Amino acid sequence: MKAVVLAGGHATRLWPVTRNRAKPLLPLDGVPIIDYIMSELAATDAIDEIYISTNKRFAPDFESYVQRYGYEDTEIVVEDQRSEDEKPGTIGAILKLLDEHGMDDDYLIIGGDNYYSFAIQDFLEFTNGMPAVACYDIGDTSAASSFGVVTADEEHTITDFTEKPEDPDSTLVSMACYYFPEDKLELFEQYADHFATTVIPEEQYLDEPGRLIEWAHTREQMRAFSFSGDWFDIGTRQGYLDAHAAVAEESTTVNGAVTDTELGENVWVMDGADVTDSHLENCIIFPEAEIEDTTVKDSIIDREATLSGADLESSIIGEYSRIKTRRD
Repeated sequence: MKAVVLAGGHATRLWPVTRNRAKPLLPLDGVPIIDYIMSELAATDAIDEIYISTNKRFAPDFESYVQRYGYEDTEIVVEDQRSEDEKPGTIGAILKLLDEHGMDDDYLIIGGDNYYSFAIQDFLEFTNGMPAVACYDIGDTSAASSFGVVTADEEHTITDFTEKPEDPDSTLVSMACYYFPEDKLELFEQYADHFATTVIPEEQYLDEPGRLIEWAHTREQMRAFSFSGDWFDIGTRQGYLDAHAAVAEESTTVNGAVTDTELGENVWVMDGADVTDSHLENCIIFPEAEIEDTTVKDSIIDREATLSGADLESSIIGEYSRIKTRRD
């Protein structure tokens, strides 16, 4: 079996932290986000080849990651894009990969910027050789509207799938983890051929994998693997903070220098950061950041940013930023 880790997005919702780095390589409790997936893929006996699909801009960073962490049988597959405007879409990238690397094996396709607590081996065993989608009950219909919404019967067969519905009738959502056996990979080409003859813009039907599932489940029987552990789609500031809160062994992790500072829950101060006379709560502070006489809540402060006399809440501060205010 071959595994494809999707890592080609530009993560604009997390800018400026992701302006110059790939989101799957952001640290999560000391290791890159993608490593929680890669370590499990490497330990799964059924998987003998791993492809990381990314863009030209970040390909060297993923090459360095693979070498540093010693992942063998892993290849970086480069999409023909450097910016968000140029991206071929996730399905377009998968089609290109299948064309170049063959359709003579089963494929597991998984998002590289997600954190899952279920075992990939359990998912593969559940599929029973049928196309399958990993799902999670998000528990909120308003939140579900941002994902592919799934309905399944008692046999776990998908009976309905709607990508980003305005008014979801279920809170079970797709989690960017899919299995396709070798004899069903043709669904990708059939899907692309079908929509190529419609008026739907290419950037829409070749972008979101859920669009393919929405189309394919009415043509082929597909299974829904639902689990009740942790799942985080780390695409936003809050998603990143929530993922760290769930993964970190300690509620507060201080690797940098912290002096005369009040620390709340879910605080991570990375090595080299310097914090003095401040208040930190639910925040991530990157290396070499300097924070003085500042309140930081629900925020991410990138490397080498300097903050003095500020009150920050629900913010993302980019690297090398300078924020200095005069308190009354």
